[in-house]
Amino acid sequence: MIIADLVRRALRTHAARRAVFDESRVLTYAEVADRAHRLVNALDDRGIRRGDRVATLAPNDVTTLEMMLGLALGGFARTALHAMGSGDAHRQVLQAAGARALVTTADFYARFRDELRAVEGLELLVVIGAEAAGLDVLDYERMLDSSEPGDRGLPVSGDDILHLAYSSGTSGLPRASVHTQSSWSAVTSDTASFLPRVTEADVYLAAAPLTHAASTVLYVLVARGASIRILDHFDADRVVEAIERDSCTLTFVVPTMLQSILASAALPAADLSSLRAVVYASAPISVTTALAAQRALGDVLFQSYGQSECLPATTLTPEDHARGAAGDERILRSAGRPCLGADVKIVDDQGREAASGEVGEILVRTAGRMRGIFGDAEATAARITEDGFVRTGDIGHLDEDGLLFVVDRKDDMIISGGFNIWPAEIEDALSRHPDVVEAAVVGVSHPRWGETPHAVVVVRHGAAVSAADLVELCRAEVGSMKKPTELVLRTEPLPRTPLGKVPRRLIRDQYWPAEAHRDRQISGA
Repeated sequence: MIIADLVRRALRTHAARRAVFDESRVLTYAEVADRAHRLVNALDDRGIRRGDRVATLAPNDVTTLEMMLGLALGGFARTALHAMGSGDAHRQVLQAAGARALVTTADFYARFRDELRAVEGLELLVVIGAEAAGLDVLDYERMLDSSEPGDRGLPVSGDDILHLAYSSGTSGLPRASVHTQSSWSAVTSDTASFLPRVTEADVYLAAAPLTHAASTVLYVLVARGASIRILDHFDADRVVEAIERDSCTLTFVVPTMLQSILASAALPAADLSSLRAVVYASAPISVTTALAAQRALGDVLFQSYGQSECLPATTLTPEDHARGAAGDERILRSAGRPCLGADVKIVDDQGREAASGEVGEILVRTAGRMRGIFGDAEATAARITEDGFVRTGDIGHLDEDGLLFVVDRKDDMIISGGFNIWPAEIEDALSRHPDVVEAAVVGVSHPRWGETPHAVVVVRHGAAVSAADLVELCRAEVGSMKKPTELVLRTEPLPRTPLGKVPRRLIRDQYWPAEAHRDRQISGA
């Protein structure tokens, strides 16, 4: 069953049930169905066709569900822009995707109007709250109200793109993994296989963006008729309050969120006994945090490792966490065992499969793996082997018990608070300053974010620019989540290899020597 069929059946089967709600608004599955079909019909009437890329830029909202389900029903390729990205980053992704339509909010439109208007080929711009903000652009609610109701039953196939998952490649340019209606159906089945059985009684707390990593659980929830409690942004105290007040049973977080929840002043007195599953992924986590979470929340923790290109790959179960808490902390340093539908192997530099305990590159094959890199056959061939495994770029090993340990990365990607950050993107932003000669960015461990970018910048002799100036430049150019936490200025050139490359590891070890022998454990990617 493809995602469009799953959605259509769920909307019909669970029509009378609560689908999504926040503090002020509740929509049933029937109401979501009506709005989702109106969205499809409105796009269809305006010439947006099956396979066209439709981008979204909005925080979690009750409208998020209808947009995601509607785009799936219409066979449109959803392209989600991250709320914390910069205007230029949004422009690049929209351009790379060839997006024909964008749905955003009045706030984001006001902030990024110039960049959005500069996107070639973007024909339709729809803004949630446009009329209330006095904007001269198509209002989302007015578009839905004037659209024809009902399901037109537009043809959708398993090979149609469901969504493009964008991240920055090593060049710093946007690159997207392609997931189809069929591949994401497999992701949904594999996700359902490791979670407790989801039922109509479940309430999912959307504390992380539904449009990104948390979307792995979305269609499981919809298929089973669960309801979704929306938080428009993450706040630890609000999370604790919502779980207790609304009897939330499931949620998805990144480890930095988990740390904040554990530090919440509201946690000690709260009754969180309704929780059945807390899935954490997408960033490094410490054993200390895992133990504290297990003690505070009980046997509800699931760690999920994977990448947008191939997921879910492995899972650390509540039973594993309990064994770790009972004394076998080594388990908590692992990413768990392969999921039901996943094959995981380790290969050496020659592509030979490694023996148990031997370190090499992690390769993953899942039924739900990406179909390729959007618009880039060469990059696709480089990532997917002839027998269907995805080269993750992560380094690790499998032990005799089948546990996967992720210990490093082949490339220099930084995972900070669940977000993928590429050094080249920050280096490029820094290099735009006239006083900057060159720059190198590395990932350094951080007690809250897992990792954070640090930069070493070569400036011209006599330059007046300060480290604080360059951090603010990065905030403006690449977004606050990617700005360096620490920035060191120097005038002497950076060291280089015989091939002329800057050895980032050497720079990291020179300026932050405590990192030289750090075991870079990763829980998800």
